[in-house]
Amino acid sequence: MQNVISTVLSNVVGTALNAWLTTLQRGWAESPLAWMFLAAARREVGTAALTEPAPATMRLAATQVVGAVVVNKPPTAQATFSTPNPITGVVTGTVVATDPEGKKPTIVLTAKPTLGTLVFNATTATFTYTPTTAQRFLAGTTPQVDTISMTVTVSDGVNKAPTQMAIPISEVPLGVRTDVAGGAGAGAVAATNTRAYVTNRDAGTITVIDTVSSKVVGTWTIGGAPDGVAVKQDGTRLYVSSSTGNTLKVLDTATGTVKATIAVAKPTAITLSPTGASVYVTSYSTAKVLRIATSTNTIATTTTMPTGYRPTAIAASPDNARLYVTTDTPTGGTAVLTFAPTATTASVVTRLASKATALTVSPNNARLYVGTEDGTVSVISTGTRAVLGVFSTGGLPTASVAVSADGTTLLVTDAAGRVGAFDASTGATLNAIATRPSTDVSQRGGATLSTDRTELYVSDPVAGVVHVISLRSPNGIPVATPTRGTPNAITGAIAGTVGASDPNGDPLTYAVSALPTKGTVVVNTNGTFTYTPTAAARHAASTVGAPASVTTDAFTVTVSDGMRGVLTTTIAVVVSPTNVAPTVTTTVGVPNGTTGVVTGIVKGTDGDNDVLSYAVTSAPTRGSVTLTAAGAFTYTPTAVARHAAQRIGATTTEKQDTFTVAVSDGHGGVGIKTVTVSVSPVNATPTGGTATVTQTNSTTGTVTGVLTAVDLDGDTLTFTSATPQKGTLSVGANGSFTYTPTTAARDAASATNATAAAKSEAIAITVADGYGGTSTFTLTAPITPYPAGNRPPVTGVATVSSSSSAIGTVTGTVTATDPDGDALTFTITTGPTKGAVKLDAATGTYTYTPTVDARYTALVTPGVDTDVFTVTVRDAVGASTTTTVSLTIVPPAANAVDQRATSVAIHVPELLFYSQAEIDTALDALQSVGITDIRVLVPWAAVEPVPGWGDWSAVDRVINSAAARNIKVLAVLNSTPTWAAVENTWPLAGMPKDNAQFAAFAGLAAARYKGKVTAWEVWNEPNGVNFWQPGPNAAQYTALLKAAYPAIKAADPNAVVVAASVGSVIDWGDITVNPVRFVSEMYAAGAAGYFDALSFHPYQYTTPFTQGGYLYESPLNQANRIYALMVANGDGNKKIWATEYGEPSSVVDDVNQAAYLGDFLRGWRTLSFAGPTFIHNLVDKADGDPVEGSFGLFHPDWTPKPAASTVVTVIAENDAIEAAKNARVL
Repeated sequence: MQNVISTVLSNVVGTALNAWLTTLQRGWAESPLAWMFLAAARREVGTAALTEPAPATMRLAATQVVGAVVVNKPPTAQATFSTPNPITGVVTGTVVATDPEGKKPTIVLTAKPTLGTLVFNATTATFTYTPTTAQRFLAGTTPQVDTISMTVTVSDGVNKAPTQMAIPISEVPLGVRTDVAGGAGAGAVAATNTRAYVTNRDAGTITVIDTVSSKVVGTWTIGGAPDGVAVKQDGTRLYVSSSTGNTLKVLDTATGTVKATIAVAKPTAITLSPTGASVYVTSYSTAKVLRIATSTNTIATTTTMPTGYRPTAIAASPDNARLYVTTDTPTGGTAVLTFAPTATTASVVTRLASKATALTVSPNNARLYVGTEDGTVSVISTGTRAVLGVFSTGGLPTASVAVSADGTTLLVTDAAGRVGAFDASTGATLNAIATRPSTDVSQRGGATLSTDRTELYVSDPVAGVVHVISLRSPNGIPVATPTRGTPNAITGAIAGTVGASDPNGDPLTYAVSALPTKGTVVVNTNGTFTYTPTAAARHAASTVGAPASVTTDAFTVTVSDGMRGVLTTTIAVVVSPTNVAPTVTTTVGVPNGTTGVVTGIVKGTDGDNDVLSYAVTSAPTRGSVTLTAAGAFTYTPTAVARHAAQRIGATTTEKQDTFTVAVSDGHGGVGIKTVTVSVSPVNATPTGGTATVTQTNSTTGTVTGVLTAVDLDGDTLTFTSATPQKGTLSVGANGSFTYTPTTAARDAASATNATAAAKSEAIAITVADGYGGTSTFTLTAPITPYPAGNRPPVTGVATVSSSSSAIGTVTGTVTATDPDGDALTFTITTGPTKGAVKLDAATGTYTYTPTVDARYTALVTPGVDTDVFTVTVRDAVGASTTTTVSLTIVPPAANAVDQRATSVAIHVPELLFYSQAEIDTALDALQSVGITDIRVLVPWAAVEPVPGWGDWSAVDRVINSAAARNIKVLAVLNSTPTWAAVENTWPLAGMPKDNAQFAAFAGLAAARYKGKVTAWEVWNEPNGVNFWQPGPNAAQYTALLKAAYPAIKAADPNAVVVAASVGSVIDWGDITVNPVRFVSEMYAAGAAGYFDALSFHPYQYTTPFTQGGYLYESPLNQANRIYALMVANGDGNKKIWATEYGEPSSVVDDVNQAAYLGDFLRGWRTLSFAGPTFIHNLVDKADGDPVEGSFGLFHPDWTPKPAASTVVTVIAENDAIEAAKNARVL
């Protein structure tokens, strides 16, 4: 039932509240009172949740046990495979067997693959399978993944299960990977794993190709129509033959230089021994084979062919035991011969009908493959020398024959550049491609394998390129996204990464292929790099307006995956600028005595030896300056400036001028120097001083006139006089003067037979132009005798009737009599300097109030501080006399609340509800941050809940605890008990029915706590309906104030009475009244004279206090307008106390709260009318409304919030401000 009631209440109240809040939207930006209403609404409207119990459920379960025959199930097996090696095609794998009954099966290989090699480990059930090259080429012709089977048998001891496993075959799709420019007429080709060398017969050059990056890296000119080439296995030497030049040239591959030239008559073929110790060259003309030692480049052995046999091609066996040579024979066809490396003669292996064009030996030395002009390859046994078979390769002459490393595949390139892969055993075609668009064989190229047999290089003399044929699985090229760090501030070095990755997961290597031009770079094996610019480059980069070509650098990195996948990436880096700013010194001369001109020099020194430029960036204000390219300057002051420098009391600023020179090095370094020069003073002295009397009042004797003089500079002149002996003289700023003779002087002038000297006074006048120029002349003031029968008033004494330490007010009376019985008037002619005074013109009674600063100065200065003002007493006829009133400034009492704007106090309403232990904790906390003044509640309803009842215990506990610690107290009188409030109002918010009853309570409280509470605030926020009902009304509140003020003063004359206590709100119907209007209406209702200070609550949660100037109704603007009302009503000497200000953490966070609080405290203390500040409040509440519960300086567990630190800092600042004030008066 309770949940239902709460829900209904929430729906009804919540709907009404939402409608009201919608109409109050403007208030959120400008009125914290709206937040207060919302917080109150939240406290009233609950958010109870309705829950329904889940329905109970019941389920019945039945269990049946069924017997079954147990049957053993056979084990199963499957294989997992690694990714095949892209070069060898090797696949590793594991056979995994499982048994339904949980036994560990055994695994036995029962059938190997029919092709390739399988190594099976029965213990670990792992295997390695190597396919043949022929299998891989054949797999490259099918779209699907080719496999080959092996069979394993798995057994659980009961059942045996043969299982066939399909092993994937790594494909080699025969195809052109790329084309590389090989030079016009590209011919013979030789290759290592990283370089290919191509002969260009017509051009007489060798083209060098980097086979890793597939780029031409050099062209060597060697001349002599090269048409044969071979490279040493270690890649250090290249052997180039020329069949027309009859030479074999030996080249250094590092430089391309020719190391030796060996004469060979019409060389037709070159090969190297497997060890690289010998190079063999066939000489067609001499029918010989020359063995040349590669270490000495000299002929070591000559092998002679049989008579009539001309060698055309040559190959060395892999075991270095035999050489095989094809020859033209006298009868046509080809003879294949063989000999040992050091033999001088050769024997015939076999004869072939067609002319041989190429040959090679299988890796196992067992077979010799000979390509011929008729487009066939003959297979010859090296052991039996028998022809084992003849394979057709397409009908075109064979240009090159090569065998795969495992001997299963024959790679044949024909004269038209077609490449075919054939089964080395059967001659079956595995795959074939064409590298040229036609089968024209008029221009024949060459072909060769890389050392690792992963690529075939086919030269194309027609297109002038080398076709690169991949003989491995497809390979992904590395990709890179470089990263760069920020330059090191000291060295300019940049660390980064090449950011390369390989799609196949291959390990990568890095090499710098193009160095930076403005620094050095180190690329590490993991792809990270460090670029370090040179000092010169860094300085150049600092040049103002430098182009990108100066401020950036770049280097190129070649990334290789070891599988001929190469990426070249250029990495741009920023050259971190560096520069030493110039230092600047000045030499300043003295002004020219006549012209005032000052010369000097601004000198820049640059650590980088840059060319410096000079420019005036801030011109002088009292003259002009010129500056040369070398920094020399000439300053000329204006005549006005020179004259101003002569003024008496001229400031340093007026006697000097400054201008600023910027010294720039063109690299962003600028030295700024402010040059200070003296302004030479000049002045003309005033002349022609004259005193003219314009009027004499025969009744009062007062003489008026004007003093004049001439000043050639047009200066404003001031006139001062010697002290008159027979009267008083006042001189106005415009030279007007008033001379009033004394009564004695007029008496003397009125005497019978008075001399001329008695009827005037000569007074010396000094005229000054304010610039040191003075002259004197004489004012002769007439003294007019009295009219018959009139005498001036006679002053008595100025008496003090009372003084109060509340705000230091002193009251008294100036007395005077008139010999003729005329009515007298009293006026202030010279006001006090340390306070304000009000004087009754008819009675002479006065009220003097010193400033807060004057009172606190009196507290620290030795002796008694005084202030004076002068009163003129005048009779009806006009005769007058003057008297000076001297008053003692009353310092604040030791127990008084600090009334200065630098006072930081705290509002602690919760103390009323604390136990003694809790009060002690709270007071410890506030004193820990340096607070010595508090604001507490003295609620009428709590003390006298029923008529005649007086329970002061809770209030006593708070007040006495504070007094025991010498904590000063401002007490708030509010909260009408229900029996004393007007009808139909909220509890504690209704205005009193009878102000006399409230006044009686106020008097009792002031008397009870006299000496412990020194300031009383009458009510809290009466301009809002939350605290004053039926609705806020300034006239009603003023009536209450006028009743309470005398009651409090009667009980404690030295108590301060604080009024208004208005909140910063806007006009909103009957709910809130703008505080400015409220105070205005208070004055209209007669509030003047019934308070010692006004109070204001300048809350604003969304805008810092000092930043509210742009909002008309901001607390800052409202406070200024309230003070304007006080000045207009004669209360400009009184202060506005901020008796509540705070910022809840819940609006943003604790840091924001501290920032708002610091802004307010520092801004409030700068206002001329500001009194003390009371922060709301001390400690957060753990529950309840989040806004109301988060104003504290401390968390609920009494740990300090950032706001507490802010208070400590501001109090320290305020103490320093007050100490500086005291130091000035001591």
